[in-house]
Amino acid sequence: MTLFRLLAVFAIASATAFLRPAAAQSVENNNAQPADTPYRTGSLTRPVPLFLKNIDGRWSASLSGDIKDPHTERIEVLLLNKSARVLTDPFPGGRRQCLAKMKNRSEFGYLECNSAFYSVNIGSAAAGTLIRGVLSLGILTAADAASGNTAFTVSLDQAALDAAVVESNALDLAKVSAPLLEYRDLFAKSISSQQLRNFIATFENGFDPESLVSKAKDKLSAAIALEEVQSRQKAAMAAQQAEVFRQQQIRQEAESEAFAAFRSGLKPGDRVATNCRHYRGCQLIGMVIEMKPPLAYVQWDDATPAVWWVRLESLVPPSR
Repeated sequence: MTLFRLLAVFAIASATAFLRPAAAQSVENNNAQPADTPYRTGSLTRPVPLFLKNIDGRWSASLSGDIKDPHTERIEVLLLNKSARVLTDPFPGGRRQCLAKMKNRSEFGYLECNSAFYSVNIGSAAAGTLIRGVLSLGILTAADAASGNTAFTVSLDQAALDAAVVESNALDLAKVSAPLLEYRDLFAKSISSQQLRNFIATFENGFDPESLVSKAKDKLSAAIALEEVQSRQKAAMAAQQAEVFRQQQIRQEAESEAFAAFRSGLKPGDRVATNCRHYRGCQLIGMVIEMKPPLAYVQWDDATPAVWWVRLESLVPPSR
């Protein structure tokens, strides 16, 4: 058995060791639900991220990998239709073309330009110097290495991707890993006390390969304490806001009573004020000439026309 096949068998065996056989069986059959595994087989609908590693010219699948390694690829497997796609990073700076220097993943990230599953398009600027598949292995011709700015385009090599998926047994690894990955994801997202209780109830008496239930229980007491503090803070803030509103109501009522008393005692010769008709914050000031409730005839200091009738409820004491 070659070194690659030994590594591939070991990778799948390691992932399978986390799971009970019944859990793997439930993933294989979406309608089966083992009695001892309170795990939802809905993980079949979730994409499974994997790494493919090219070792001595052969592909192996793994749950972990260093994407800066030019011999490592990152894919996503969808178990519903047994398809896979390459998870490359977006082009830097909104570019649409590759540059020869982008083979450097440490500087530019994992791009279509440096993935083994993308090939140089015939007719692009680099087609004359870059042989199909050579760039993706990180090897450039002398001319390209010298400039680094040779631009070219690439396209997905679906056949190469499909062959790597088959050779690495990526689908099998994805099947047995889906429950484990969802289990980890649910734990990571369990922040509130209710989320933690749900996680504990789901996995306490069955599928718990990494003993995350005990960690969830440890997190639960802290989550409850934090929520109690937040609840008290929220109640105190609500009480403070209610008091502010109450004080505002008291001031408004007092102001309304004072204005009502002022209007009830108005007589010719009293100074009054009212808001300008067209300007916010502007106030007209004048003198009452005649009273005919609910109207007052007022001569204004700076207005045209200078005298007109106004309703009493619009009059207030002058602020100056």
